[in-house]
Amino acid sequence: MKKGFTLAELLVTIVILSVLAAIAIPGFSKSRDKAAAAQAVAYLRTLRVGEKMYYAKNAIYVGCANATAVKTNLGVEVTEENYKFNVLAPTNSTFFARARKGTAPTDCTSTDVICVDQTGNWSGTSTYVNFTKLNS
Repeated sequence: MKKGFTLAELLVTIVILSVLAAIAIPGFSKSRDKAAAAQAVAYLRTLRVGEKMYYAKNAIYVGCANATAVKTNLGVEVTEENYKFNVLAPTNSTFFARARKGTAPTDCTSTDVICVDQTGNWSGTSTYVNFTKLNS
């Protein structure tokens, strides 16, 4: 008698592995999105600090509309991964640092966007960011 696996045993094993993969993959991608959002918040905090330091020295805020990376005379460099960043300075006394998943940020009402202003107020529409907790 030959030793080995029958076709039925192999099919059952493949079905079990497929079910486990179907359960694990969505959870993994959700974890990646959460991590990317946390990284975006950390980068925006860095940009806010850079803006405050620049303002303390020059009495104005600086803007940068480069959506793929932020390289300004803030002394801050943020390269994109899953989010793209910009810093808008609509006046010399206000700014908004923004991060948006996948595409260039436009405003804080867009999908998957995280924003912070010069007073440190957070806003946006990210599923993975608790804005109430950030603002407390």
